Amino acid sequence: MPLQPTPIEAVEDEALARLLEEGQRDDAGTVERYRTSKDAVFERYGPVEAPAAVLVHGGYFRPGVDRTHLRPQARALVAAGWQVVLPEYRRVPGAACTATEDLAALDAHLRAEHVDVRVWVGHSAGGALALWRALAGDLPPVRVVALAPVADFDAAVAQRLGGDAVRDWIGAGPQESPMTYARLDPTRLAARTTEALADIHLVHGTLDASVPVAQSEDFPAARTLVPDAHHFDLVDPASPHWPTVLGIIRG
Repeated sequence: MPLQPTPIEAVEDEALARLLEEGQRDDAGTVERYRTSKDAVFERYGPVEAPAAVLVHGGYFRPGVDRTHLRPQARALVAAGWQVVLPEYRRVPGAACTATEDLAALDAHLRAEHVDVRVWVGHSAGGALALWRALAGDLPPVRVVALAPVADFDAAVAQRLGGDAVRDWIGAGPQESPMTYARLDPTRLAARTTEALADIHLVHGTLDASVPVAQSEDFPAARTLVPDAHHFDLVDPASPHWPTVLGIIRG
């Protein structure tokens, strides 16, 4: 018999379903392409002269979860005065670096267009990728807000978070593929630098049932733990916790 979701898991499932419904129902932003891959597109919201936030969606690196559920957050940020870039990127099991290749290409595309990107905001697995953007060391500095990020890949693999999501994405465990983990794991990347950490702020709900709050508690950067917030409260404009998140994004 399959395990029944906990009360918090059920609340998170309901919140995600509502965000997906809202994202599918309402108008999307203008869709643009940033490289030749069919998956490498982004939606642009808001006035082009406004400062820009790049939103990187999560979904535990699974191919079936796309950017739709972050559209309500994108529209809320536009209402707060931002231009928003909401990208799609490849999530290929066993070829994890295709995601970072796409996001590096997006970064180069936005710089070539002279988009005034002030912050990268990533949620869940997207939080891990936003942390990679800040810590990889071969891209220009940028401020990053990581919302409920998968920040410690060793712990994620050991706890089999997301049904072995990190192992499935990378295609191996840390012992079998140490170089890939060294390139992608935020905790390993953070151990190599101190300067970039000053531009990072982690935000995590204490009731998160999808990505445990411990993923953020030991990360060596600024953090805000949001009492009584679950995983999707941090990207839901209807949540009572959204003003806290918005204030941190504003910086």
